[in-house]
Amino acid sequence: MNKLNHTKKSESKSPKVLIIGAGPAGLSAGRILSQNGYEVEVFECEENVGGMSKSFNLFGQIVDIGPHRFFSKDKRLNDFWHSHTNGAFVSVNRLTRIFYNKKFFYYPLRGFDALFKLGFVESSLCVLSYIKAKISPFQGNSFESWVANAFGYRLYSIFFKSYTQKLWGIPCNELDSDFAAQRIKGLNLYEALKSAFFGDKNKKHKTLVDSFSYPNLGCGVVYENMAQEIRNANGTIHTNIKVLGIKTKDKKAIGITTDKGDFEGDIVISSAPFNDMVCSLDEIDTQIKQLASELRFRNTILVYLEVQNPSQKSANAESKDFTQKKSLLFRDNWIYVHSDDVSTGRITNFANWSEGITCGKDNAILCLEYWANDDEKLWNLDKEKLSAIAINDMLTSGLIKDKSQIKQSFVLKIHKSYPIYKRGYKVDLERIYSALDEFRDLYFIGRNGSFKYNNQDHSILMGLLCADKILGKLDSTLWHINTDYDYQEGKVETEISAKSSTNA
Repeated sequence: MNKLNHTKKSESKSPKVLIIGAGPAGLSAGRILSQNGYEVEVFECEENVGGMSKSFNLFGQIVDIGPHRFFSKDKRLNDFWHSHTNGAFVSVNRLTRIFYNKKFFYYPLRGFDALFKLGFVESSLCVLSYIKAKISPFQGNSFESWVANAFGYRLYSIFFKSYTQKLWGIPCNELDSDFAAQRIKGLNLYEALKSAFFGDKNKKHKTLVDSFSYPNLGCGVVYENMAQEIRNANGTIHTNIKVLGIKTKDKKAIGITTDKGDFEGDIVISSAPFNDMVCSLDEIDTQIKQLASELRFRNTILVYLEVQNPSQKSANAESKDFTQKKSLLFRDNWIYVHSDDVSTGRITNFANWSEGITCGKDNAILCLEYWANDDEKLWNLDKEKLSAIAINDMLTSGLIKDKSQIKQSFVLKIHKSYPIYKRGYKVDLERIYSALDEFRDLYFIGRNGSFKYNNQDHSILMGLLCADKILGKLDSTLWHINTDYDYQEGKVETEISAKSSTNA
């Protein structure tokens, strides 16, 4: 960690930018600003950079913090991301299926696949349920009503309800429809079946891309390279330092408070948990602080299992073609588990991502995801008990047959990983946004920083646009990145690339 200069103002004539959080959003903003002459200091509470998109060594291989694929239609964003891979990336053919009733279902639905696996009677009932929803739509703005109208209540119950309630910890009729609108906008049963039988003549939805880019040695390489380039531009990356709050004067950002002292600056960019940073502002209205304090995040528990890979006993084990050496546990990059008899909601198989991250090892590393709130029993279990739950889930699901296949485990808990879109949350959030717009030289970006359920590409985009605003190259708001899919994927390339230089 670099030497800390508490409360000391920079003697440089360049504006000093303090960035809270070394994840995709914060590092992207810092990367652009540092190369444009700004003095950049980044503050990260963890030992390594990358936030939830970091990579780390485990069991002699490389893994990520769950699955992180990169895809965007925007040229500037693509160029920026790829420039930080040092050209060492692969194009991964995506396969992410739904695991339900011990069977794998393609998503989007493939007509004959779904009919065969659900059975004729169940499939017919699902179609009738969809027709009923078209005749008499469900009312309200909940996730349940949105998906039930798009797919029918019966199919919603099979393929959406269980996973979604595991993830968010609240009934689907209490979850805002924004989650569905962001993740599955433009999809419904009619379009899925039409695509299955007649092909998809339209552009594939962003969440259903057939392939994506992935660094040979893990997602975190991109962010390690960004951090290094910030250092190369005389920027500073502080790690193992916790930011406690943001300081302002006359509603202008002037610095931050940390567990290792205060730091002064001209501009503050935060990607730390939104509610914590808003409540730290002395000059914001008490009522706004109350609204911010009521926003909630969901925690994630990751259980990594090293599993004997059946492929190492097969004829494919000696193949030089990585696509032939993929794990036979399941072929997917990750699967969504829609089963009430197991606790996990998603399982990543890192053996199916790139040959580089396997480091020549034969065993597969699986990552089972669980979600919980601070006060839930699951969150407070020790690592041994969490590992036992994961092992039991693998056996119950039938994905592994013999406990002896599991060689070792590792548990990682991530606090405040998902902003919870409780129904009606947006009204209060917009009030908070409006209050924050009264502050100068203060920006909130990223998944946690702006209370938006971002992918890494959304967060990088927010970082780039934040830098553009500071550089005077962009006038539009940052608050609604990822709120409107058409804005994100359609107008970005034409509007933002035209207004902003590439700087990558």
